[in-house]
Amino acid sequence: MTENQIVFRGGRRTVLGFAVAFAVVTAIWVPLTAAVADQSAWIKLATEISKFAVILGFVAVLLRSDTVRFAELGLSRQHLLAALIVFGGFWIAMNLLGVGLAVVTDNQWALQLLWSLPESDPTFQRYASLPATSLLLILLNFLVIGLVEEIAFRGYFQSKIIALLGDSTRRHIALGIGVTSLVFGVLHTPAAVVDGQSLDGILAAALAPTVTAVLFGAFYELTHNVYFVALLHGFGNTWPLVVDWTNWSGTALIAFWVCAAGIYLATTFAYRYWLAAREQVPLRTRDDDGHALRG
Repeated sequence: MTENQIVFRGGRRTVLGFAVAFAVVTAIWVPLTAAVADQSAWIKLATEISKFAVILGFVAVLLRSDTVRFAELGLSRQHLLAALIVFGGFWIAMNLLGVGLAVVTDNQWALQLLWSLPESDPTFQRYASLPATSLLLILLNFLVIGLVEEIAFRGYFQSKIIALLGDSTRRHIALGIGVTSLVFGVLHTPAAVVDGQSLDGILAAALAPTVTAVLFGAFYELTHNVYFVALLHGFGNTWPLVVDWTNWSGTALIAFWVCAAGIYLATTFAYRYWLAAREQVPLRTRDDDGHALRG
């Protein structure tokens, strides 16, 4: 076991700073994204990337205030190498699942370079005029959206909330995951409101991110590797497989989703077991020298 105590020193002040930061980002980029909807794809791409660059900048400022380094959250070179190795196994397993189910269920399937979103998808249409659109979306989700969101929410905010609650019980860890997931879900609703969606549409916009945030939060607590969770996040946004399973229906499709969920879980626990076998499971505690929320 490797022991790693993370001590935050900003107290509740940096939680307030996190809230202010995302209020600013939401207030600026939600209307800005709507305003550039009719502009060139390059402008829309620059708008999206700049938003996440600002978020990352805010997190860096908050971490500095808390006197915590990025590497302590699970962003070291060792974390990156381990994440790439484990994710490679995960990606192979997902492709083997697709081929195996296609054979067993006698479904049509095809091998291709990488599956991509259909051209009718709104996200694809947003950047359709750019070269190599499918590859661009994969890179955007893996290197920008997934990575920055996991750094901000799982790496920083979830760890910060757990530190304030006290990292001594599973109940506090579960509460930290729950709070982070609710905040993550709520922050996906302003865009739906601006788009004029119904109440059902707004709730749906919050529900899926909340559920996935619970899973990613649990994966992070099991591995303490932001890169690993970010890779799973990027994969879930783009599904870059060489097996085309998107035309399946009925039992085959249900089996695919159930087995895919199993692979997510199995990969995470296999990674943790691998760390344990190498005596590298982090015996991590998080505390805050500022004003804690507990007793």
